[in-house]
Amino acid sequence: MARINGLIWDEWNRNHIAEHKISVEEVEEVCHGKHEAVESYRKRILVIGITKKGRTLIVSLSPEDRNLQGYGKGLYYPITAFEEEVKMNEKNKTK
Repeated sequence: MARINGLIWDEWNRNHIAEHKISVEEVEEVCHGKHEAVESYRKRILVIGITKKGRTLIVSLSPEDRNLQGYGKGLYYPITAFEEEVKMNEKNKTK
């Protein structure tokens, strides 16, 4: 689990995440709750976790600002978030 001490919010990332029908609160739940994290490109991490309402979210976080200066101390900028699609095979689908 990645150590996330805080998230940095601004108008851009709030609006972008809302376009994916995800709230700031849901992102905070996932990032500060039980989650898995994998490294991505440019030092970013992908955080995967479940909200209190049972939605599985993937959140992309950057440890750097636009000038590539690190925030430090476990602070991250949420770049985007989306709900993980659950793929069902034919035998599990309901008729």
